[in-house]
Amino acid sequence: MPGSDHTLDAGSGSLSELMSSDAIGTWDWDIQANRLYIDDVLARLYGVDLDQAKTGLPFEQYAASIHPQDREWLLPYVANAIKQSGLWIAEYRTCPRDGDVRWVLARGQFYHDAAGRPIRSWGIMVDITNRKLDGHGFAGELTPRAGHPLEQLEHAADLCLSAREAILEAGRPFLVKLTDMLLLELGRELSRLARTDRRRRLN
Repeated sequence: MPGSDHTLDAGSGSLSELMSSDAIGTWDWDIQANRLYIDDVLARLYGVDLDQAKTGLPFEQYAASIHPQDREWLLPYVANAIKQSGLWIAEYRTCPRDGDVRWVLARGQFYHDAAGRPIRSWGIMVDITNRKLDGHGFAGELTPRAGHPLEQLEHAADLCLSAREAILEAGRPFLVKLTDMLLLELGRELSRLARTDRRRRLN
């Protein structure tokens, strides 16, 4: 609220830090047409022109802005995830400009038509550069079992995304930032649980 001093903490960040940046971005990928539509947050994270981003660009143009070391393992994960309808989550680096590296947390879902052809992907992305501690990327499909914490958090994230869209349409930027903070923390927890679940399945 204008004139107020907001100092709510969330992990290693604060609400005042979140208010000073647009931490949450969204994408919508028309897979059959290979047109990926992103907002201004993702345009900055990938170093692409905002007008072009809004009118849609091929996926390969964004892939070129992924850090080369992460591109090697991330693109095969994406290719595999496209073949399956389901949720996926990843942490990796982007290089929007020469010498600039950003860590992002992506959480999305792929959709297929009745014939099993991939048609769309939609999701969110969070800039976690200032919160990234271990320096290692991660990607994987989410296959939560009934009653598993992953399933419960995925449901919470979906509800939070719906709330964010409604608040955005209502024109309440401060409430959008509060929702973004919740999405950020949900994303971090989903990433932690996905890592744990993946290690369990590999052992």
